[in-house]
Amino acid sequence: MLINATKKAKTMHARRNPNLTVSSAAYSQLSPSITSATFLSPTVASRRNLLSPSPPPSPNLPSLIPRHGKKPASSTHTKLVKRILVGGIGITILLWLVIRHIYGQAQQTASYDNDSNGEWEMVGGNRLPDEPSALVVQDSRGKPKWTVSIPSTHDFPLRPEQYSNICHQSMELSKQLREEAKATNNIAKRMLNYYQKDQYYIDIQEAEAQSILPPSKASSRPKGFVADESIAAGGSPAAEMKVCDRTLTYVMETNDAGFGSTLLRMWMSYGLAVKENRTFFVDDTRWPYGKYSTYFTPPPSAGCLPPPTSHMVPCPHTARHIVVSGATVKSTFGHAFTEEFEDATKMRIQRERKIFGLLRTGYEALFKLRADDAKYVDERAASLYGHVTKEGGVSIGMHVRHGDKHPYQFQYSKDYIPLDRYVDTARDIYIDLVENAGGKKSKRSALKDLEARHSAARIVLASDDPTVYDTQELGPGVVRAQDRIILATKAALEAAQGRKNPWIDEITGWEGGFYRDVFFSLGQPVGNAHDINKLDNTDKVPESAMNLRELVGRAYLMDLAMLGRADTVVCTVSSAGCRILAVMLGWDKSFEKGYWRNVDGSFDWKGIVW
Repeated sequence: MLINATKKAKTMHARRNPNLTVSSAAYSQLSPSITSATFLSPTVASRRNLLSPSPPPSPNLPSLIPRHGKKPASSTHTKLVKRILVGGIGITILLWLVIRHIYGQAQQTASYDNDSNGEWEMVGGNRLPDEPSALVVQDSRGKPKWTVSIPSTHDFPLRPEQYSNICHQSMELSKQLREEAKATNNIAKRMLNYYQKDQYYIDIQEAEAQSILPPSKASSRPKGFVADESIAAGGSPAAEMKVCDRTLTYVMETNDAGFGSTLLRMWMSYGLAVKENRTFFVDDTRWPYGKYSTYFTPPPSAGCLPPPTSHMVPCPHTARHIVVSGATVKSTFGHAFTEEFEDATKMRIQRERKIFGLLRTGYEALFKLRADDAKYVDERAASLYGHVTKEGGVSIGMHVRHGDKHPYQFQYSKDYIPLDRYVDTARDIYIDLVENAGGKKSKRSALKDLEARHSAARIVLASDDPTVYDTQELGPGVVRAQDRIILATKAALEAAQGRKNPWIDEITGWEGGFYRDVFFSLGQPVGNAHDINKLDNTDKVPESAMNLRELVGRAYLMDLAMLGRADTVVCTVSSAGCRILAVMLGWDKSFEKGYWRNVDGSFDWKGIVW
């Protein structure tokens, strides 16, 4: 008997059943009760002749009145009709029981409610489901277990909703089996820790070894897997190489248009893979920004072959081969992850040090820009920061995020942090690090104080809003972080290209900053917001649209790379780019020395916000 979780037909009525049991015993066969009260009732016409008070005529006395008309109706016909009716009802009931029994073996349902993904039902049967899903099986000893079935007919990666459904189903099945065990022997725990193995989960590899699941077909490296250093150098996975023992595959597909969220999740996944001794793979099949190689050099070599795609599951985290994506971020980096990696003995930002370490490991291994962009950043950094470093000055990176990302601070939650707050914070940094010599108390002469105030300083600005570069609040000394790829305003585009039709607005700039809908509509024939909702953000993106997306992504990365080489950074923690810059500076510079300054209220740094 296999029991899996699947979507329920919309026409069916769903009701919550808190006492749901997942076992074959729950599928009992019930037949409707049949009474004979109707046939014994004196009001039935067929019984009235039996209760008649008139006695039969005497056979010894001949009748003086001749008989005319028909004879009284006999009850033989009524009895025949009754027998046929009873036989028909019996045959109908028998057929109903047989059909119900056959259907019950193929598909028995017990509904439960899903608070986020609609209606669900528990399904039992003797065959595997056609869709990827979690299901209950019996192991070699007849014990109930749960596992994940991914048919070989499905390509890798699965759709985000399929990964999300599997995690939800896994949670429900695991919870149900633990509740049944607790009701029986009162030993099962209500919740599992991040690294605590579920005693009722059987890994796909073990399920195949016990013939619970069919053996997976040998498959080559998935098409969307990013080539690692070994493959990029001209080598290829040899046929004699063994399959990796434990893996973590990060799927870059996401509905989030922001580049920063993908970077944080990928770095965290890599750091987690290193800590758990897993081999790391990256898949860019349906990434909205295109190919990984467009932006970065290949990731570190794996040294082994990826497992069959049917072995890569999003849940549970203790599985041999796991998948992490934007659809499963709450499962992989949710409450259980936070409880495992946060230091409960520390306060505020000090609690996040282990999580920061995972991100820093991923940054050091994966943030390697493509060759031409990396060369440009090196040359640009030398020209902007070189003389400041030689003269003992300080360089200040300033990141201003506008667009669809608003601050956490309630006062500006519908607007943006004023630019003068950035400038004031940069001035405070300069005073602390230069004029006050980093807070060190020493006797200084007036001449040395004057020299300190005239020490070299450089403010380097990066923003998603091109109008910020021309504002008066920032002053004349602010320099653009990079000018290799520039997000232009509408006025600049019209001046360069000219308007073809004065009555039709054919040109759109980046005034106001980065917006999700603007990004997904690049190069697409969009007339209004309704058209934007119809766009397919991952599949069949026109080449012209993908080229524009790639330029936006490369500009963002070079901005971060330049600000990450500054001595200090001023930004808003509500922005993913700001949190990335803290990782680039490192824990010591960002938090121990205070070189990373947040101007968005008193909120602390957070690795992943979900």
